[in-house]
Amino acid sequence: MFKRLSKAQALREELGEETEETGPVTIETALDEESASEEEFSDDDDDDNDDDEEDEEGDDDEEDEGDVQFTVRDALESPIYLDDEAPGRAEIFRCVACPIVMLKNDKAIEVHAESKNHKRRFHRFVEFAHAESEREGDRVMALDPRTLADLLEDERRAEEKKAPAKRKEPSSTDHVSRVERRKQRRAVRNEKRAGLQEAYAKRMEKEGGASTK
Repeated sequence: MFKRLSKAQALREELGEETEETGPVTIETALDEESASEEEFSDDDDDDNDDDEEDEEGDDDEEDEGDVQFTVRDALESPIYLDDEAPGRAEIFRCVACPIVMLKNDKAIEVHAESKNHKRRFHRFVEFAHAESEREGDRVMALDPRTLADLLEDERRAEEKKAPAKRKEPSSTDHVSRVERRKQRRAVRNEKRAGLQEAYAKRMEKEGGASTK
């Protein structure tokens, strides 16, 4: 299993703050942030070459923390990972495709993996990952998969916001059908009114003939 990296969480939180000002986070933004982070680590490595062996050992530990251990490529093989930020000592596993799910043992993982909801969400994640990889290149496969999952969730929410607006807009077919229904109701009322007028005229004619006699 792979451990959850605080670096990835910090990246998502930083992107989340930018989203409020600049709009939805895109895959390009995530890749740019990742590239900038890699350059910073590269600069740190150059500085470390001038330090003594003791400092180099400490820097190596920090470098290990900076490396992304759990990538999109790994998640495509198995989306389950160990959440090392979960409170308490008990091991908690999570699913990249289903972020809110908490799995405490192998049985729970097995049941979740066979659920229809997981299969549907994981299928969407796989398709999204491959589509973005084809568009942006292999760099996408090196991203933290939870960053990619967040982008997919943003896309899903954007689609949901657009859907109600589309439903509210009446189609030309609906408009025509309502017009036709109104015409039909008006024709029925006119027919009834004409029938009543004809019956009234006949009754008055009979009453007039009877009074003449």
